[in-house]
Amino acid sequence: MKRLTLVLTIIILFMTACGTSMNNQSIATGRLESSPQYSEKKSKFVNDAPRAGKANLFSATKEYYFNKHPDTEPKTDIPVQPLLAEDFKPDPSAPFKFVRLGHSSLLIQLKGKNWLLDPVFSKRASPIQWAGPKRFHEPPISLEKLPKIEGIVISHNHYDHLDYGSIQKLKQRVSHFVVPLGLSSTLASWGVEPEKIIELDWWDSIKLSGIEFTSTPSQHFSGRGLFDTDKTLWSSWSIKTDDISVFFSGDSGYFNGFKSIGEKLGPFDYAFMECGAYNKLWADVHMMPEQTVQAFKDINGSKLVPIHNGTFDLSTHAWYEPLERVNALAHQEGIDIVTPEMGEVIQRNKPHSNKQWWQL
Repeated sequence: MKRLTLVLTIIILFMTACGTSMNNQSIATGRLESSPQYSEKKSKFVNDAPRAGKANLFSATKEYYFNKHPDTEPKTDIPVQPLLAEDFKPDPSAPFKFVRLGHSSLLIQLKGKNWLLDPVFSKRASPIQWAGPKRFHEPPISLEKLPKIEGIVISHNHYDHLDYGSIQKLKQRVSHFVVPLGLSSTLASWGVEPEKIIELDWWDSIKLSGIEFTSTPSQHFSGRGLFDTDKTLWSSWSIKTDDISVFFSGDSGYFNGFKSIGEKLGPFDYAFMECGAYNKLWADVHMMPEQTVQAFKDINGSKLVPIHNGTFDLSTHAWYEPLERVNALAHQEGIDIVTPEMGEVIQRNKPHSNKQWWQL
């Protein structure tokens, strides 16, 4: 059983941190092949720069099992502030606010409507719930107690960003699913009504309830299985209203695309930037903290909110290291960094504690 669990964990970690997918046919037939990001020769989506990919699997697995920091998981409970549905009661007059739910999962309110970004409420970032990376903490609010949700935005289809269990419980409660190109069939196969799904290629935009969503580039990959790597697109997101601009990085290695995003769509009032689950062996698809700071500057961000940390053990570094490093770098460079506890509601133009809560 231990050997089976080890093998399954290796496979799950590779799919979660290094990637593959199961459903590769878009509802919008032909849109995949016509995308500038799609390679007809390789029959998959590609990055501008090559990545290490499967050739690096042995080294990455060896690093994960034999060179891990002893504190990849917290020894005590991390602080989580309970979140109440009334904290996000729909209010068109309320300023922008957000809360970290864990890892890269966010609840944001814009123009009085609530949106979930990469919602993962399951106990494990895994295709099975008895093996794979397990949460360090419970979500600050349960799925059943969430306030009214207008829609869901997904960055890509890895298990720590697209969670089957969460989608099953949310699909009847939301009006929109805004996703990268190719994900419509996956969601439809899960029972999401096709008319709710909006698929966007990079630089495509859609305006919903006064909010403009633009799919922007990232340097990553996709996958949920073993044989269909990169059959769906991966995206970062620009989310704008007439008075605020938000950037959500999803997952990405550092690349010149951040400068293009900043030039075309910046500046951004809040930038939710990936910082966690990194390692030099896979820096082509996950940024090191120094690169997170540089990417934030590239997109012309105002407030930096580091995400992709504090919930799952997906790398070799100490669980608190991403926050410790990016916080120190931000202060060195005079960057306005926002590091809320999970469940802590942050509202625009309202003071918050910014405690270094990871220093347990």
